[in-house]
This record gives sequence, structure tokens and C-alpha cells, in this order.
Amino acid sequence: MELKLPELKSENQKELFFRYLSIAEHYISTENVKEAEKILINLGFSKKIIKSFVKTVQNHVKAEFSDMQEIMMGKVPKRLLN
Repeated sequence: MELKLPELKSENQKELFFRYLSIAEHYISTENVKEAEKILINLGFSKKIIKSFVKTVQNHVKAEFSDMQEIMMGKVPKRLLN
């Protein structure tokens, strides 16, 4: 994803931009992809980049969930959890 930070002139603009990205990421992780896409389109991202971002976040969430699932099922030795 190519971000042109010089277009964001103040620190407040940068902070707001990254907060909206974080909100979009949250929507994707809660399986509300349509809302995330709306935010990303409003931020100026192309469809191709949005698709890539959604896929990346979904893969990350899936990996985290599988780790938690293994712990819950007792497949991870307790000595590694400390």
C-alpha cells in the first residue's frame, strides 16, 4: 500500500487518517467488510488496494484465532504459556 504522507500536512491529519485505518481494520475483523470498504474508499484507496488490505487483515485475524483455538483445546503445552 503506497501512502503519500506529504499529502497529510498536520499531525492531526495523520492521526485521524491512521485512526480511520484502525477502525476499518476493526470492521474487517468483526466481519463487517462493507463498512470497512466505505471508510477505505473515503480515504482515497483504490479497489485493488482495498481488496489486498481486507485479505491481509482477514489472514491476520485467522492466524490469531487458530493460535487461541489451539490453546483452548490444550494442544499447546502449559509450560509455553508462562
